[in-house]
Amino acid sequence: MAPAWAKSAARPSKPHDVGRKFFADGRVMPFAGNTIICHLPQQGEGSEAFRAMLDIYRQLPAMPFARKMTALPPSSYHMTVIGGANDKDRRRPLWPAGVPLDASMQACNDFVGDTLRAVTLGDDAAPYRMKVNLAEPAADEEPLTIRLLPADADTATKLYRLRRRLAERMGIGIESPDDYGFHMTMGYAIDWLTTSENQAFRATLAEWKAELARRAPVITFGAPEYCLLDDMFHFARQFYLR
Repeated sequence: MAPAWAKSAARPSKPHDVGRKFFADGRVMPFAGNTIICHLPQQGEGSEAFRAMLDIYRQLPAMPFARKMTALPPSSYHMTVIGGANDKDRRRPLWPAGVPLDASMQACNDFVGDTLRAVTLGDDAAPYRMKVNLAEPAADEEPLTIRLLPADADTATKLYRLRRRLAERMGIGIESPDDYGFHMTMGYAIDWLTTSENQAFRATLAEWKAELARRAPVITFGAPEYCLLDDMFHFARQFYLR
């Protein structure tokens, strides 16, 4: 049986992020906002995960499902610690409590940045040791995401506690603060997959994740970064949280 995000008469005409983050033809749309992330190390020690994901990026265009996805630039690969505010979700509790709903995006960025500069991570500081979640993705999960799990109890404690702390400081609400699904996004669906495309995708994703886990059993992320974005292709670091 096809999953919820495969082609179905019961589904919207396009996946969730079409018309929000991407045009129907796959081009990236404006999506201004701020976020706290850890970029995937791309150079030197600890960069094997990036090289493995770069191989996935190289293989993707030849796949039967590739035309229904927009791949993100490898330079954008990151793990989200906690999402901030964005220009398309101006409502509580997604928009900071200390910022008027009609404030400019720049004013919101400045408020969040000033707030985060005053944060000292202490016991919640990096490194964060993660591993690939090899479980099959949920039926309603759209491609293309690499799900992650904390590799040890210390990392889990630090990350979930940090998410609660940052949400409180920024004045935003987060659902299920203690079971957030950490992940790295490699691409977005721009059309529903057919049953055969879905079967190919899920089989290929399982192979990709297994190879990534083999090459990088533990993926170590450094200090969280306060980043600004104009769209989903680039996350511009403003400063590290220490």
